Parts: sequence; C-alpha cells; structure tokens
Amino acid sequence: MTSSDLFFTTTTTTTSKKNNGMNNNNNNNKRNTNSNTNTKNIFKQQTSKTNNNQTFSHVINERLYSVGLMVHRDSAENNSSLKWEFSKENETKVQTILKRYPPNYKRSAMIPLLDVAQQQNAGYLTVPVMNHIAELLEVAPIRVYEVATFYSMFNRSKVGSYHVMVCGTTPCMLRGSRDIEKALSEHLGVKKFETTRDGKFTLGEMECMGCCVNAPMIAVADYTGGVEKYTYNYYEDLTPESAVSIVQTLAQGKMPEKVGSQIRNKAEPITGTTTLNTEPTGPNCRDLAKLKKELEAAAAEAAKAAAAEAAAGAKK
Repeated sequence: MTSSDLFFTTTTTTTSKKNNGMNNNNNNNKRNTNSNTNTKNIFKQQTSKTNNNQTFSHVINERLYSVGLMVHRDSAENNSSLKWEFSKENETKVQTILKRYPPNYKRSAMIPLLDVAQQQNAGYLTVPVMNHIAELLEVAPIRVYEVATFYSMFNRSKVGSYHVMVCGTTPCMLRGSRDIEKALSEHLGVKKFETTRDGKFTLGEMECMGCCVNAPMIAVADYTGGVEKYTYNYYEDLTPESAVSIVQTLAQGKMPEKVGSQIRNKAEPITGTTTLNTEPTGPNCRDLAKLKKELEAAAAEAAKAAAAEAAAGAKK
C-alpha cells in the first residue's frame, strides 16, 4: 500500500460512513454529491483523470502535504524481530548525550539519539532502531514511535544518499520554489517524495526553513559518510539552473563551492545594505580593556591600603 493508497482508503471510508448516515436525507445527499463534484473540479486542471479516484487522491496527497504519508508494513529489513545497535564509534556519542540529562530525565535525550541513529542508518528510522532507543531510555517503544512519526525531520521510509528538500512555505513559493521543484524533478527523473533508481537522491519538501529573506531555497541532508561526515546544508537564492547545478555537483561526490546564499554574503536586501554602511557616530561602547586595568589598579590600591592599616594596628 502506498501513501496515496492510504490516503485514498481513509477518504473513501470516511465518505462512505457519512453517506450511510444520511441515506434518509436526500437533500443532504445532494449537497454532499455537489461538494464532491466541486472538489474534483478544483483539481481538474491538475490531472486529466479526475474520475479515477486513485489518481485524484494522489494529486491531493502531492499538493496538500509537505511530507509523505507513512504507513508501516513489515519487510525483511524493517520488522520488530530484528536487532539494531549503535556502532562502537557512535556509542561514545550516545553516552555523551545521555550524560547531559539526570538519570530520571534521560528520555529527554530521545530526539538527539534519534538524530544520531538516523545518520548511522542511512537516513531513516526502522522499527529495530526505535526499539533500541526505547531500551536505552527505558521507555515503552510507543513513546519513541510517537516522536519519530511526529517530526518531519525523521524519515520513516528509506531515502537516498542525498535528501534534497525544497522549501514549500509561502515566501519561497512566491519567489519561485515550485519552479525549483519542477527543475529538480525533471533533472532527477522523479516526483516529490520519490528516490532515483541509483538510490542517490530523494526529492522532498520541508516547511519553513527560516531563511525567507533569501528565498527560494533547499536543504540537503548528506548521508554518504555516516555520522562522522554527515552534513545538513542550506542553499539559498536559487534559480532552477543553480539548483540543478548543486545536485549535479553532489552527484559527482563533490561539495558545491558555496553553501548558503548563492549570490550574496548575508541575509540582506537583494539591492544591498541600506543601513550601517558607515562608521557609527556614537555613543560608542566603553573600552573594556582599559576599564579592566582601572578596576585592577583600584583593587590593588585598596589591598595595599588594607595591608598597611593592618600592619599599623599590629604595632599598636
């Protein structure tokens, strides 16, 4: 069952229940039918097969969700009968993380541990991975599942060596993020949430990356080197051409020349800075080095005077 199948099953079941509860009310049934027709018309331009419910549900899923809908199905590499552990190298990191928290609050280490585990496990979290973390933290496995399925930073299905995520929030959309997504999709030969045949790239989407002034942008999680060489970089101020160029460079096993904005050095107006372009006129900050010397000299004088007073008192 795919994510689209899951969505289709959910929506059709819900609609069926609603219709069964309104069989005796023809007017409401008519309204429901009209509503469904209007909803399909909204997406009519998106697909030529709006009468095909599975295709229609795929369009809804692709357009309205920034992360794929996940449903677990046991597989040979992802089932609860398997065991998983941190590597010896990463076990040191795990213990360092656990020491940050009191023993009775060590479940606070859940997100950092899931992050390290995902990096070690080629970019996604399997059931054995989450079960092992539950054992370490002495919590029920469901507590780990809840966190892993809530945050979109955690992947529950396998991703490529490079997870390329396009920002889909309003500022980036206004600045052309859909063109970025289209260019990457055509270049990689995959749709959103799909992985290339060679397993190198997964194209995804993320909601707000917090660099709106440098929109549009993408984030790239690099899982090619495990935990030690893991990187998570932003590439901003993109055009369709520069986005494709970044992916081409990564495909060659190289790092793009520039991380962050591709056309400027700071988060500043596209036309350049308009303030603080000259030396400040003051009032300026105090010279802290000079102030420190003055305080030390005063303290020394006070200590000297106290010593002299103590010596004079001893003579009396």
